[in-house]
Amino acid sequence: MKKSLIALTLAALPVAAMADVTLYGQVKAGVEVSKVKLGKKTAEDLKFAQSSKTATEIADLGSRIGFKGHEHLGNNLNAIWQVEQETSIAGNKSGWATRESFIGLEGGFGKVRAGNLNSTVKDSSDNVDQWESNNGALGMSVFTRVDERAVSVRYDSPVFAGFSASVQYTPRDNANSDDKYKHEDPSHDTYYAGLNYENSGFFGQYAGGFRKNVSTTDNTGKVIHKDGHVQRLVAGYDANNLFVSVAGQYAKNWEKLGDYAQAQSNGVVTKEMRERTTSKVNASNVVFGTDATLDGKGVETVEVAATAAYRAGNVTPRVSYAHGFKAKVDGKKLKGTQYDQVIVGADYDFSKRTTALVSAGWLRGAESGPHKVETISGLVGLRHKF
Repeated sequence: MKKSLIALTLAALPVAAMADVTLYGQVKAGVEVSKVKLGKKTAEDLKFAQSSKTATEIADLGSRIGFKGHEHLGNNLNAIWQVEQETSIAGNKSGWATRESFIGLEGGFGKVRAGNLNSTVKDSSDNVDQWESNNGALGMSVFTRVDERAVSVRYDSPVFAGFSASVQYTPRDNANSDDKYKHEDPSHDTYYAGLNYENSGFFGQYAGGFRKNVSTTDNTGKVIHKDGHVQRLVAGYDANNLFVSVAGQYAKNWEKLGDYAQAQSNGVVTKEMRERTTSKVNASNVVFGTDATLDGKGVETVEVAATAAYRAGNVTPRVSYAHGFKAKVDGKKLKGTQYDQVIVGADYDFSKRTTALVSAGWLRGAESGPHKVETISGLVGLRHKF
């Protein structure tokens, strides 16, 4: 009898030691259908048909699993940690800590974390893009292309009268690890800041990023370096079953014109196509019809987005719209560089943890003419949180 009690006590010890660990995650997938239409010149340049076949696929919508915990250290101080990773039901994701993962301290002063952290800009996307999708036309993929997760250190303040703030820093040797012992390349240190306000359902968010020495090209194609920045403002209301948000975004030299064109193409032009040694694709020339020498230049962009949703019982219908104005290079507006996007859909909650999803999206990048990339897509899916 004593041996049995001892055995049971020993078996319970690991459980007690792990009592502060939380297992959580989401499993979500669906059937997506999509069709792409290209302008005549874009189709010729890419050697694609102007109107594609209809693609139908089972798609993972961002499934994930994570572990998090804390330890009370006394004096209102806690050690906090999290390890989260992508877990696609399609079986094409691998590795640990592929999503936000960190260790840090939290107390009355706020919290300090170090690890693979969401940028302050990425955190603001929860109020911009509320869609579950794999295809970029079913989510605000162009507007949120500047979101990123970086190895960094971040401080988040406590809330004072509805206000809170964040600052974040990525050192040069995390931003460019291949150069950490030589420092032959210019420093790419990156800084982020955020300011949030919330009161009686109303909210406002500012998030900005500043990156040193972003690589661009001059008029001769020579690589030069310019500091880049991105700024985002989000405001809205989230209470009484109603959600409304509007957002504005401005970026300059944060990316190249070719990167912006690639985002608008929604997968028609890929990074691999742009980097291959032979028959390299000039993204901005193919998608926008701009001069080929502009592809590697820093771009200046202005975009707006809005989302509205209303919960009626178990159903939450939702609609979003985004628009990108004509981009600028060297202060000059470029014809055909704008985009428009509309998404409509609804969620149906079977329970607090299981939800059915249905949505339809339309995304048109570039001009409606010889250079355009237009995607029409639809989704029926299911999400379970645990």
